Amino acid sequence: MADTLIIFIDSLRYDQAAEMDFLGRMPERCPVRPGFGYSVNIHAELFAGYRPDEVGYFCEWMVNPKESPGHRWCRLLPLLDVIFRPYVLNRGLQRLLTRGYRPDHIMPNIPLRHLDKFAVAGEHILSSRFPRPTLFSEHPGLQVLPYRGIAPKGSRDEAVSRRALAALAEHSQLFVPLPDLDGIGHNHGVGSWEHEEHLARLDRWVAELAREFRHRYPAGHLFVVSDHGMVNVKGGIRLDIEECCGRSGLHSYLCFSDATLLRVWVYDEALRQPLTEFLSSLSRGHLLASEERRHYGLTNPAFGDFIMVLEEGYCFEPSTFARHIPKAMHGYHPRLPSQWGIFAHDGPPLDGSSPQEMVQVYPLLRDALRE
Repeated sequence: MADTLIIFIDSLRYDQAAEMDFLGRMPERCPVRPGFGYSVNIHAELFAGYRPDEVGYFCEWMVNPKESPGHRWCRLLPLLDVIFRPYVLNRGLQRLLTRGYRPDHIMPNIPLRHLDKFAVAGEHILSSRFPRPTLFSEHPGLQVLPYRGIAPKGSRDEAVSRRALAALAEHSQLFVPLPDLDGIGHNHGVGSWEHEEHLARLDRWVAELAREFRHRYPAGHLFVVSDHGMVNVKGGIRLDIEECCGRSGLHSYLCFSDATLLRVWVYDEALRQPLTEFLSSLSRGHLLASEERRHYGLTNPAFGDFIMVLEEGYCFEPSTFARHIPKAMHGYHPRLPSQWGIFAHDGPPLDGSSPQEMVQVYPLLRDALRE
């Protein structure tokens, strides 16, 4: 078992890391393209090596009426949706009806009439529900520092960094997750004072951890990795699909709009052509072709008959996931440099070339732990 320190920084963009004092000087450093989707899938790529087809889900929520939080009220929901039409009432009743359903996940902005159609599918990489072996389950000697909580954005990273400095005295294999940059980016935007200040603090904390690790374990592997980048949002897109293609439902079609992604399931074949024409007409949307779905591991029909990604800098407003758009967002097309994460390494030479895609990082981490 090789001495290994893995520092994970959520939403650290490669081009920003290249400008940081410590990270910009790490001897091995390269951009890494994530797959499609959000952290629940990208973490499966990064820390387990699985694309969506292999892990069995795409995004957190998928169509699954039997497991949905509104299944028991399926006959009442259409009526309740009409009665509780104002947003505040609709959202309030939704929270009441779903109280206790998967409290480890955010309850999205699902309309009441569709509360019986979607269920949580995506699992956090550290969850006991995660369906496949991971870096963490295969290497029980890798100590994982907990980070979950409701502390203000920024303070969790500081607390985890301090605990990590102390933990290095006892653990030669340590995983240090620093999650706060993601929330700061969403709330304040990339390039904001808050975002830039936290980047500087992160660089100092990583440098301190690296010095302590190298002092204790001179021949060990030091990794700094991130899952994706982030870019500022320029505007919102209203999805008027029902105005063009009729009312959605299990006998026609269903759609789930995450911030930057749209998934559409077709149940009435007569609607396939109108839906194709509507989706193709969206000026700021890109409908994934079959070859793209194959490359990114999105061929499972349960992920949707159609998958669309918005143009960089735009979000659905409202979406099935949230009512309003954030200051900055990720989840755009992986070819965009703003979405690229970082892979950085200092230590003994690694077998294999530098990773270009997120799934190629996992075997490098795994092999370093096995040495």
